Amino acid sequence: MRRSSQFLLACLLTATVNAETLVLVGGRLIDGYGGPPLENAAVVIEGNTIRAVGPESKVAIPAGAQVIDTNGMTVMPGLMDMHVHLMILGHGDYDHWDRTYPSKFRDLIMPISAKQLLMAGVTTARDLGAPLEDIVAVKRRIERG
Repeated sequence: MRRSSQFLLACLLTATVNAETLVLVGGRLIDGYGGPPLENAAVVIEGNTIRAVGPESKVAIPAGAQVIDTNGMTVMPGLMDMHVHLMILGHGDYDHWDRTYPSKFRDLIMPISAKQLLMAGVTTARDLGAPLEDIVAVKRRIERG
């Protein structure tokens, strides 16, 4: 299941960057507004815009769209984590971590942490502890792809 989730995420990111029409078909949709999940949903995405959402049987799939089968998956909005520390990477011994790894924060540890968040469905995060110049550098690197 993890591989299929990563594949789906990669397809979504690629299609968004290329501004294609993408249709997610067949999965369970949680819309983020508190309504009941919609089984066998279809979501039509053009570039960065969701154009249509509904039951697969009632949503027209545009000609030439890239269709991704989401059967057995849950489709939902990206999660937000408003308290992360990208430079710690789950480590509990802060003194050791801060003595040993500062030279690797910006180019290695923080990008790995950001990718782990993305693979877990977190698409927006606020870092509350990284040096400003490091987090800005990582943010710009992510923006560049």
